Amino acid sequence: MRKTFFLSLIIASSLGGLGCKRSAPSPANEGHDHAAHDHAAHDHAAHGHEGHAENSTPKEPASPAGPRIETGAFLLAVAPTQTKYAVGKPGEVEIALESRGEWHVNQEYPIRIEVDGPEGAGVSKRELVKDDAKEFGDDKVRFLAPVAPSAAGEHEVSCDVSFAMCTDENCVLERRTVAMRLEVE
Repeated sequence: MRKTFFLSLIIASSLGGLGCKRSAPSPANEGHDHAAHDHAAHDHAAHGHEGHAENSTPKEPASPAGPRIETGAFLLAVAPTQTKYAVGKPGEVEIALESRGEWHVNQEYPIRIEVDGPEGAGVSKRELVKDDAKEFGDDKVRFLAPVAPSAAGEHEVSCDVSFAMCTDENCVLERRTVAMRLEVE
């Protein structure tokens, strides 16, 4: 019994550093619903928190998404890549994540973007993963989501982004939604 306990401790301590290239602990997602609360309301680095409080009281979901979210740890934004979109002409929408301060993007965490929009927006690839990134580093991650609008007018394109931000001592899972109006002529 005692050997099993010590063996478990050795295995747990050797696995603790996996996941983040800068020795921060890999984020855990066991039973924690990040969509249920707003991490931006609490800037963990600025308040001196060393860990993420898994038992915090969930808050109501944030108001409708805008084109950018900025916290002390990151800037997440969605933006058009061209001044005009036209029916039947392919285009792209840029989704960018930039680190702030001592924070960096956890490159080992499986970043995922779910792109959504009405049929007229012509979102052709609804899920983007690390391999789809045009740029992927500690300080910045950038994706281009293809669109081929089929109807004129304004169409909301939303991006539900799952990612992890880390410092040398802490990793925080994030799930945020940004949205923009795609104006099609």
